[in-house]
Amino acid sequence: MTTQQKKSTKKIIPLLIIIFSHIFPVILSAFYDQATHTSHNVKLTELRYWLWAFTWWSAWTSLLTVPWAIYKIFASKRKKSGFGEQIWDLIVVETNLLGGVIFCGGGFYLTLHTAFKKPMITYPLLGDVKTIYIWLFYNFFWHVLAPGLVFYYFWKYCQVDKLAKKKWLGLVANLSNPTIYLFYLMLRPLVSSFSKHPPSFPHKYPPDYPYPPFFWIRGEYANGTEQRAGRSKFLGFSWPPSWQAGIIWLIITVVFWYTVFSLLFHFLVKLKLRRDHSNQKNSPILSLNWKK
Repeated sequence: MTTQQKKSTKKIIPLLIIIFSHIFPVILSAFYDQATHTSHNVKLTELRYWLWAFTWWSAWTSLLTVPWAIYKIFASKRKKSGFGEQIWDLIVVETNLLGGVIFCGGGFYLTLHTAFKKPMITYPLLGDVKTIYIWLFYNFFWHVLAPGLVFYYFWKYCQVDKLAKKKWLGLVANLSNPTIYLFYLMLRPLVSSFSKHPPSFPHKYPPDYPYPPFFWIRGEYANGTEQRAGRSKFLGFSWPPSWQAGIIWLIITVVFWYTVFSLLFHFLVKLKLRRDHSNQKNSPILSLNWKK
């Protein structure tokens, strides 16, 4: 095997693991939803379930990462990448890192209780499995292994030279991801053909949003507790849902996440440039040329 083939193989192995670490959790979590939300009548054969499933950030991350990893496998022998590919690399690593950091930083605590609602889940081929085992298994792949490997691949093999030259264009292109995600979340429940027999509370499957601020943006209650109290509440903010409050929540959401993604863009590009510069400085060939 030649040196080039060995290098290509080293790049492909983490990509294959990344693909598995995203596809497998999507499948496992779908059966998990079906088993733990029986009152919501979850049917995995319905398109509306998958439209709902991909509103969650982890599944949205899989939607971006799997095509990226497949593309990278076929492009593994190329040495140079263009602006479009580099911005795609950055968006994928940002999305994975955010999912991993948010989950490991406290998201696991907010979702762990669902694993105890039903002690056992019946899976095709596997039979009865303890719910907590499934929860731990797919969350490890989704929020620990996949983000770690994506960052490793970005750190080791991706390039950011085009992004460094066109910083403002790169920053604007980078913000396309949270923008598209916002529009997808807000518009999905409005597709009436996929929202059959909506439940009494808007937060239940299938016409709900995954996170409370998106209800507040629409001027709606985020859950039954808020609806019974007649007010929405988040930290110091507390008011009845209205279009005026919705505009305020929209501004808060956009400003906050645009700031997060902008800081991530600058941090990752700067970090990668430092790493590449350090590698070039320590390269034996470059050192030899410098001595001459």
